[in-house]
Amino acid sequence: MRFFLLQPTVVTLILSGLLSPPSVTPHTAGSDGIFQASVKNRESADNSVILHSLTISGLASKDTEKKKIIVDSLVHLKLECILKAGFMQISNLTWKHGEEEISRDRYSDNNTAGEWRTTLEVSVADVNSTGRYACIFNSTTEVKATFYINAPGVHGGGKTLVTYNGDSTVLKCDSFKYNPVKWLWYKVNGNEQVLLNISSERYNQVNKTANETKLHISDLTEVDSGAYVCKAVFETGASEGQVDIDVLSLMVPFKVFLAIVAEVAVLVAVILGYELLSKKKHVEEDVKSEDEQMTHLEI
Repeated sequence: MRFFLLQPTVVTLILSGLLSPPSVTPHTAGSDGIFQASVKNRESADNSVILHSLTISGLASKDTEKKKIIVDSLVHLKLECILKAGFMQISNLTWKHGEEEISRDRYSDNNTAGEWRTTLEVSVADVNSTGRYACIFNSTTEVKATFYINAPGVHGGGKTLVTYNGDSTVLKCDSFKYNPVKWLWYKVNGNEQVLLNISSERYNQVNKTANETKLHISDLTEVDSGAYVCKAVFETGASEGQVDIDVLSLMVPFKVFLAIVAEVAVLVAVILGYELLSKKKHVEEDVKSEDEQMTHLEI
């Protein structure tokens, strides 16, 4: 066990990769003691690596900062955490991938001039190398910085598409600016996803651009109602989106029309009935008035 005298001043997280464009995003702490953070990306001298720098002022007993990294193809990353200055004892340092502790020989660390630095290099080759990576400093409290490396997401449909028997429809998904290796379409059947036979006459998949897919379905029936899943397969994993459709019988709009006609008929009947009753009442009142006048004249 090693002990280092460090001042609880600054934790710096640097991610070196090939993904995000250079930018600067400042964050200012308020009077409630929330940590101040600033993010800076610097391109290396040979233009081959982009450095992502995150600085946090203050130490906490829980996660101080998190960063999400989107990776759509094979890439080599360097994750680096820097803890600067001090009088605080650091008893242990570990790296974890998910819940699994990473072997000590896979990362480096050193302490010079009151600066504790640790670096982990990660080759993102497939889905097994993505996920959550965390560097953990243990002292009287635990300081942890977490990097999330994931494949890009997929955007499916929003509202349910409503159509009718015999019609055709088009389902659409996209993966934003990222290009998957291939697209797959599934029909949800209970708890299972059934891969669609795109070569059939009823289904036609069109991918005009690599980051977008469309599924044309013809001769719809009510059986086609339900959820459809579009899957984008990347070198670093797969992501899914969902589109829902509701195929209605042609009798549905006709039934709605009949219901409206019935409501109108009832309303007209009520109005006519009211008019007839009103006329009858007026006639009875007129007859009664004439009878009273005749009786008065006879007297």
